[in-house]
Amino acid sequence: MNDGEGRSKARDEIDVLWDDLGAFVRRLRTKRNDRKLTPSQIQALGHLDRQGPSTAKELAKFERVTPQSIAKTVAALEEQGMVTRRADPSDGRAVLVTMTELGTSTLHEDRTKRTEWLAEVIDAECTEAERDLLLIAGRILRRLGQGESPASTSISEESLMNS
Repeated sequence: MNDGEGRSKARDEIDVLWDDLGAFVRRLRTKRNDRKLTPSQIQALGHLDRQGPSTAKELAKFERVTPQSIAKTVAALEEQGMVTRRADPSDGRAVLVTMTELGTSTLHEDRTKRTEWLAEVIDAECTEAERDLLLIAGRILRRLGQGESPASTSISEESLMNS
């Protein structure tokens, strides 16, 4: 096989991976606890849960969306009582977004339902080696999605052997 054929085959495999990821995400979305929250709203709540109160600018950067788009997301979350907004004490021009108890409990219920479903599916349909590969693939996908440098989060051959 020459380089052109190899690249073409790799592109075809990546195309299939893209379809596979889409199918998985669609199935996972059906397992959400509250369908009133959009994926962007769940992502924003997840970021606030992990990082604590954040400015709208930080949320937009994390979500890789425009400030206008995150403003709509935050407004919808605030309307539902999931977050509050207040002036950032360190920069009065900025808005600090904080999760409410309702936001925290809604997110945790959603995560619990999705985690239980995924754990059941993996236990029922995957071997232990496949489970380990999925967990490794998840770390790689997170790194690719966040645009981190490979050196900071790469998976070494040694860690693969010890999994």
